[in-house]
Amino acid sequence: MRKVGEVRAEVHKKEITLNNKDREIINILTINSRTPLSQIANALKTSTEVISYRYNNLRKNNIITDIFTVLDPKILGIHRYILYLQFHALSQNRMNLIIEDFLKNKYVNWIIETGGKWEIILMFETLYEENYDSILESIISQIKEFLNDSMVATVKNFVHKSQRYIRNMKNKSEYASKIDFPYNSEFKGKLRDSSYALDEKDIILLKNIHEDSRMSLTDLGKKLKLSRDAVNYRIKNLIKTGIIKDFILRLNYHLLDYQYTTIMIKFRTISQKRKEEFLQYLYNDERFYSLMEQIGTWDLSLMMFFTNAKDLRDFLISIKEKFSDVIHSHDSVIHFDQHYYTQLCDGVVEELLDRARSLSH
Repeated sequence: MRKVGEVRAEVHKKEITLNNKDREIINILTINSRTPLSQIANALKTSTEVISYRYNNLRKNNIITDIFTVLDPKILGIHRYILYLQFHALSQNRMNLIIEDFLKNKYVNWIIETGGKWEIILMFETLYEENYDSILESIISQIKEFLNDSMVATVKNFVHKSQRYIRNMKNKSEYASKIDFPYNSEFKGKLRDSSYALDEKDIILLKNIHEDSRMSLTDLGKKLKLSRDAVNYRIKNLIKTGIIKDFILRLNYHLLDYQYTTIMIKFRTISQKRKEEFLQYLYNDERFYSLMEQIGTWDLSLMMFFTNAKDLRDFLISIKEKFSDVIHSHDSVIHFDQHYYTQLCDGVVEELLDRARSLSH
């Protein structure tokens, strides 16, 4: 298992200074992480060499940790479950060993250490609901002697956007005359019937482009033994069917001094219209990153990035003032190190490939 999505605090935090070009590069790749560096150079009126140098530095210094493709697990038929874990008093060394064991489980797709009641939040996924009990047992059985409390929820829906760490920057429309964002027309087009049957090459393509959204058509073609045009056609098809949702990046929130926070919300009995107004308000907030609609103790887990505790408090006050009829109760937890995150764990890739092979016969 490659540690995709890993965001760890460094022992000795280095000072980070982003100049205007760095900020613009991050902003443009936040909008679409497949944007060619040559187009970014043209938009910023500089050379491709300069942009390439600055981009490579952002990667080398671990400011940009990952560049990945957002997929829709519902269309792929993936069932997701989120597990909250609280332990008896453990040393950090023991906690690290537990996390290493979790990383070996091919159905686990997210592991993060947190503050507050729940010390680890872990997500697992499978194509088949009947696998739920055995996967959960494979996780819990390793840690029973250390476990103090746990809570499981079913993930109904998952919305994932690129983090807007670089605040007050240009919107996509402001680059319209300078940048032709990759697959822009496909993303804007009407979705086709989502009953699209993936073949083996689609699945391998999704796995690779999910983990590195900047992988070139040529490199993808080599892996798939297809031409560049054939790969391009498949990507367009996967966008039009709603499987590929976005090309985004992940930044190191530790280095940039942001608090990665989950706010767990319980709804009152509300109309669908009022719920949609609340969700739209969240999506429009620059601090928004992702949310999970759940079946369990909480109805919604909202993940956001705040500059400090006051920023979090101000946000909570604003949503309680505007949506007092929507929010029954809430709790929040600050995230520390993220050890792993993928939307296609190894177990699900195996299941998808097995299903594709069975359908082809």
